[in-house]
Amino acid sequence: MPTPVAWRDAIIEAGFPVALDKDFDVDSFTGFLPCPVNGQISGFEYYASNVNREEAAELQLPEGTDFSVQFCIGARPLELVSALAAASVLAAMSNGTLEDPQSGYSILGNAAVGWVKNELTKGPAN
Repeated sequence: MPTPVAWRDAIIEAGFPVALDKDFDVDSFTGFLPCPVNGQISGFEYYASNVNREEAAELQLPEGTDFSVQFCIGARPLELVSALAAASVLAAMSNGTLEDPQSGYSILGNAAVGWVKNELTKGPAN
């Protein structure tokens, strides 16, 4: 897992207008994580945990997955932007996978940022 500062910098480098909080433990934090979008209040619920082989299989995660971060949002559109930006950059940085339960897609880390940018250009109706 990257440090919060490295993760925040990578989000900005990827071109997202998102400012991830810099002061939390990426390995154990649970709860609301502030993540403003274009300076407007936003964020998401963040849940990090170790995953054993059985849990990974049950969740249909790729083989070898041993750590999971879940991003949960409410109804505010900016929460989706902040969560998708943070999740895609984390997947890219960690050589992980972004799993989108709504669409059923599983996106490899190296393609996650591009996929998210494409999804965000579609607008809220898609």
